[in-house]
Amino acid sequence: MVKQFGIDIAEDVKIDKMHLELENEWYPAKYQFYSDALAGARSELDLAKDNLDATEARRELYWRRNPPDDLKVTESVITALVNDDGEVQKAKELVRVAQETVNTLYSATNSLDKVGTAIDNLTKLAIAKYYQTTGEVKDTVGESKFGH
Repeated sequence: MVKQFGIDIAEDVKIDKMHLELENEWYPAKYQFYSDALAGARSELDLAKDNLDATEARRELYWRRNPPDDLKVTESVITALVNDDGEVQKAKELVRVAQETVNTLYSATNSLDKVGTAIDNLTKLAIAKYYQTTGEVKDTVGESKFGH
């Protein structure tokens, strides 16, 4: 069976307790998928931030060389013009989108850390026959090893 990841994060962090062998098999690939995606998203965020810096610098030079006729040119006016510039706004939006992607993938990898621990615990419980329905596993709390 081929498993695809990244289509639905909520589905990717679910654990099928009835198929722990598959969960154990798929877990490393899931984690690798999201870790790689997070690394790529962080690179995209860095590029978006670099682009924002370059766009702000370019637009600041533009406004310094081409100030509006009706404004006295001061540092605060230049700052306001740069902040209100359409190209700068687009670059800021790209940074916001890239940051949201990083945040989502970071959350997914953190969730998958918990999934790995849960799969390990569920596997240990299954090995200990915790989910066995035959009644052979009994609560031994308070019972002595010697039958007293």
